[in-house]
Amino acid sequence: MKAKLILIATAIVGCGGVQADNATLEFSPEVYSALVSVCAKTHQDDRLGLYRTLKVNRIEVKTAVDQVVCNGLPLAAFARAEQAHRVAKFLAPYERRDSGSVDIKDITAAN
Repeated sequence: MKAKLILIATAIVGCGGVQADNATLEFSPEVYSALVSVCAKTHQDDRLGLYRTLKVNRIEVKTAVDQVVCNGLPLAAFARAEQAHRVAKFLAPYERRDSGSVDIKDITAAN
């Protein structure tokens, strides 16, 4: 249940939140604490601390890279902006994982 709440919260954060005139986006204290910890560990360039924080809160690294937003930037871009070189290097493979493509050029029928 906790993992589902975190995924929903990170999805909302990644989408930019809910836009309303007087409405504010509120998280449960556990989710808020987890998101702040992820951003803080990234800012501190603490790769091991970030990994542990993600594991304790049951967030996969690829999910964090895709959905967590810190200061308006995706997690990997935030790490680069904060000069967190070790964390940026740790997150880079997860950021580029969908860069490959496959093209089928010729299909023949088997006789």
